[in-house]
Amino acid sequence: MAKITITVNDAEIATLIEQKIAEGIIKAYSYDAREAKWGVRKSTEKAVKDYVYSRKDEIIERVVARATAELVRKSLPALLERMEAHNGK
Repeated sequence: MAKITITVNDAEIATLIEQKIAEGIIKAYSYDAREAKWGVRKSTEKAVKDYVYSRKDEIIERVVARATAELVRKSLPALLERMEAHNGK
């Protein structure tokens, strides 16, 4: 049976690992990666805009209904309270 001995240089392994990490970082922030992220962001913006515009009447109705409910629930009692306080002076 033959015996094989391998000597490994720790500094060389560390250098290779650092290079691989640096390559990964460069790939993640490369021009293509930035362009892809920009493309996804712009596509998402356009899709949201198209969705909102296609359902704008429904969205406006819901916003108005919610605002009306908040006014009745919060503002009206405060108005009545102030009117009572003013009339009581």
